[in-house]
Amino acid sequence: MKNKWLYAIIILCIVLFTFLAYLIGFTQSSSELKYSNEKLKATEKQLQIVEKQYEELNKELKENEQQLEQNEREDTSKIKQQLKIINEKKQTIDKQEIEIEQLQEKINNLNTQLKDLKDEIQAKHPKDENDKKVFLTFDDGPTTLTNEILDILADHEVKATFFTIGKRMEQYPEIVNNTYENGHMVLPHSYSHDYAIYTTFDTFYKDFYKTEDVYKSILGFEAPPFFRFPGGSSNHSSFQYGGKQFMPNLTADVRDKGYHYIDWNVSSGDASPIANEPKKMIEQIKKGSRNKDLVVTLFHDVVPNKATAKILPDVIEFYKKNGYTFRTFRDITDDELQKMKSKGIANKTIIR
Repeated sequence: MKNKWLYAIIILCIVLFTFLAYLIGFTQSSSELKYSNEKLKATEKQLQIVEKQYEELNKELKENEQQLEQNEREDTSKIKQQLKIINEKKQTIDKQEIEIEQLQEKINNLNTQLKDLKDEIQAKHPKDENDKKVFLTFDDGPTTLTNEILDILADHEVKATFFTIGKRMEQYPEIVNNTYENGHMVLPHSYSHDYAIYTTFDTFYKDFYKTEDVYKSILGFEAPPFFRFPGGSSNHSSFQYGGKQFMPNLTADVRDKGYHYIDWNVSSGDASPIANEPKKMIEQIKKGSRNKDLVVTLFHDVVPNKATAKILPDVIEFYKKNGYTFRTFRDITDDELQKMKSKGIANKTIIR
């Protein structure tokens, strides 16, 4: 009987032990399962994050591809536009080149015709190395004296050059037109004839360009590149304004701009103390012209100078009798201009 209970107890212990072992194993499995589930959830969450990042990257990639395609389209459009502009410019250049060639051909033909004409004139009128020429010039007009001078010139069939003041041109535009229409030359002689224009380059050119504007407004064309300085290119009146070196510097600048400033080599004296002594004026002109084959005279077209108009017929006759040809700056030749430069009448270099 005791053995039966002993066996029963042993069996019960075995059963309890087995159950306890199963219970421990089940508990461990549950823990492992829970851990696995948590790990799975974490993995799924991380996968979701990765998938979202992938979607964002994929979206960004598509946007970049679209932008790239847009840029390519825009670049292609710009290139096409630039090519179109280049082609249009090329066509314009090609057209201009053709026009230039045509113009050059016309110029060549005209130069040939001009040369033939010069040769023809030269053949009919051989150049006389002893030819003497006189340019009568009148400063400071127009005035009420101008018409009287024009009448005298017309009576003697002589042409002259008038260096006119801009503000007086505005006052007497009809005289300016009449002077030019009668075959004489009209050229600038400043706007104001105020020596204060010699203070600076700016003050000079402001006055000078204003004269050119007046000239064009009255005569209808640009003034030729010839003019006369108030007081002449070597005047001393500029000293008190721009100093002694002003005229040397100004004349150099004027030459660089392509202008020709004209002085004179024979003065009538009509702006000097002998202005009211006609005989002395004529003698001064004759003396000044002695041994000169190129003369540029200086007269003044101002009302007080009645003696100028009075002696003019005698002056004209003097030059005619002595074999001078009357010339103007309206049709001055290159040879005449170069000769004036060599004699210090035109574009004289001022050294002080």
